[in-house]
Amino acid sequence: MYKLYPIILSSIFVVSCKASDEQIEAWIKKNPDKVIAALTEHQRTQQEANRPKPAMVKENEAALFNESSPSLGKGPLKIAYFFDFNCGHCVRQSETNANVLAKSDKVQIFYKNLPVLGPSSELAAKAALAAHQQNKFHEFYSEALKVREKNPESLKAIAKKIKLDMKKWEADMNGEAVQNEVQSVRTLASTMKINGTPFLAIAPDKVYPGRVDQLLEIVQAAP
Repeated sequence: MYKLYPIILSSIFVVSCKASDEQIEAWIKKNPDKVIAALTEHQRTQQEANRPKPAMVKENEAALFNESSPSLGKGPLKIAYFFDFNCGHCVRQSETNANVLAKSDKVQIFYKNLPVLGPSSELAAKAALAAHQQNKFHEFYSEALKVREKNPESLKAIAKKIKLDMKKWEADMNGEAVQNEVQSVRTLASTMKINGTPFLAIAPDKVYPGRVDQLLEIVQAAP
């Protein structure tokens, strides 16, 4: 079991002669507190390295607030919202976002479809982005959040309900514009180390992993 600690041991035995397995085992048995402390610190360092940083908002500004993504509002405060249609917390965040848009003219929210919860999430993302090609993303988005099962039949029913051109919608789901948007959001999320939804990035330098119930207060406090 003691060979599970190469990082710790390499920092302890840094002389040219190598310690024997018996010596290493004896040292670990005598110093369990140091082993635990070193592992804890290493874990903390790794977690910090793989966490989105505020500076990443400025670094990725062009991709985060790209007009090719669906957006609502025309205010100067830019917010990029990463969501998955199957994410329960995203449903709550959607309600919060709508409240912010209704009460403040300071914001523009960019909707970043990040399907992380399986094939039906990706299908819903493509369906909504295909609706965006007919300037009806938000109508589709609102209806899709109400549907528990995202499958071809339920998504087609939404498309018919909001009166999309069905032939164009079905073609656009696998079209270049939709494919490019899905892939660009995935690449952006990977670059910024975003691995879950919801996630909000607010210009110029705020990142919020998880649901942000206090978004209105944050917006109102912004300069």
